[in-house]
Amino acid sequence: MVDVCYLVPGVGLPSEERERRERVSNELTPDHVDVSVLEAEGPGPTSIESAVEELWCTVGSMQTAHRVEDEFDALVIGCFGDPGIRGLRELLDIPVVGPAETTIHTAAMIADRFTWLTILDETIPMSHEQAHEHHLSDRCVSVRSVDAPVESIDHGDDDLVERMVREGNAAIEEDGAEALFPGCMSLSFAQRHDEIEERVGVPFLDPASLALETAATWARHGVAQSAATYPEPKFEKLGDLLGEPAAASDD
Repeated sequence: MVDVCYLVPGVGLPSEERERRERVSNELTPDHVDVSVLEAEGPGPTSIESAVEELWCTVGSMQTAHRVEDEFDALVIGCFGDPGIRGLRELLDIPVVGPAETTIHTAAMIADRFTWLTILDETIPMSHEQAHEHHLSDRCVSVRSVDAPVESIDHGDDDLVERMVREGNAAIEEDGAEALFPGCMSLSFAQRHDEIEERVGVPFLDPASLALETAATWARHGVAQSAATYPEPKFEKLGDLLGEPAAASDD
């Protein structure tokens, strides 16, 4: 059995939605994979829609990830911004997978040009920055907003599906996109990908399934982040961050 932690960086996810996401996660993965959805320790943002909120959530994510590491074989960051991915990879020995990194590179493998559907106009610049960080700005032909604040997203919202279809078709017709994906894990967990893909006529990727399967595959094959790229931090300096006494200073 491969045990995967899906760690939600924000706080306040309703218990029924956490349970639904855990059920969906286990439906998306093979029988030999067991996914647990955990919420990061607070305080923290109730949703992540800005760089400020991304930075805020990373402290709780690192604290929780460090505490539960021994219980899991891999960890998926439960936010498409991949907040704290470098820190988490330095902190943990188990593989750490970011949904954005996984989905962006998958899109680049299956299509020459792709578009990403983000939640708000305000998150468009952040999305372009992520594409640049992964050296795929030239393949990301557009980022389009579907005007869906995270806390308003309802997996049964047909109007939201219509907006994703409308913006997806516009990306294909006007921008030349050949693949699409939602840039938000709440959009991903709406699990409306199949019907959207059928209506737009190009691949519409599911970040949740891609990230979870990647994490499980890495764990099963003994693949994890390189210590040369992500060197272990000086744990004696971390003190309060990890709930442990800080080492005495030599100064």
